[in-house]
Amino acid sequence: MTHARSTRHRRTTATLAVALMVGTLATAVAYAKAFMSNGIRAKASRPARLVVLPPHAEFIKDKMIMTDQMLSEAATLEREAAQALKTQLEAKGYKVRVATPQEISKTPGLAAVVKKANDRYEEEWSKLVYRPKKIREHRYTVGPEAVKLCAMLRADGVVVTRIVAVGVSKGKATMRAIFGSSAPHSYARVDFGLVEGRQGFIEGYFIGFENTSLSQLTKKPAYVMSQASENALKRYPGADEELPLLEVTAEAAQDDEGGADPVGDFEALLNKSAGAQGQK
Repeated sequence: MTHARSTRHRRTTATLAVALMVGTLATAVAYAKAFMSNGIRAKASRPARLVVLPPHAEFIKDKMIMTDQMLSEAATLEREAAQALKTQLEAKGYKVRVATPQEISKTPGLAAVVKKANDRYEEEWSKLVYRPKKIREHRYTVGPEAVKLCAMLRADGVVVTRIVAVGVSKGKATMRAIFGSSAPHSYARVDFGLVEGRQGFIEGYFIGFENTSLSQLTKKPAYVMSQASENALKRYPGADEELPLLEVTAEAAQDDEGGADPVGDFEALLNKSAGAQGQK
């Protein structure tokens, strides 16, 4: 766990930059986004045997004056999210298992390969969150690390998950209410990438938000992660489902012009929700 936590600290700045920007806009609403290559849209090339890698979570308690990192609670969210993704992907017809930290540490050579794959995914993820539609061009790849990892795990693909949870304390929530703030109270975000094992491309990127509370995050983590994961998987195709293939040219042009930012889309959705509430 020490090594995992040190890796997590290197991710904190990029992760929270997205999370806190989203979290200060307006009241939270259910939200889901999905970005897929033709490799996942077509049933023939879609990975069928999946392994869920241990998720990485950041849990922030937003208090009156400062914020705290909730490390043990973050570890609980990681475990619950992995199980929720497994259960829900199985319900869609896939063969899924979770690679536990214990399995990874005990299997010779596996920990080093998982670390390399996670580090490489992190590099791509920092670009992917702002240009997700580039997935359709196979722009993002974990490369040989993913190919070797899938071979060791005997899987067609791996699920790499990032979680951000923000829990607002009762005192701060009360102050916001007193001053009429429209900022959200607490929320959880689950996003995951599907990495295929033949060439190592990131074939899909899925995002789910869930409006919640600090109490639910700490006392009902399984419920919150189940709901956020369900939102993220709303558009994930079933194992027997064929989706229409897409042309990438028009979408690529839109991305190059900055027109495909999921955070921006979420801002617009939140502002619309806040405006609707203000008219009531």
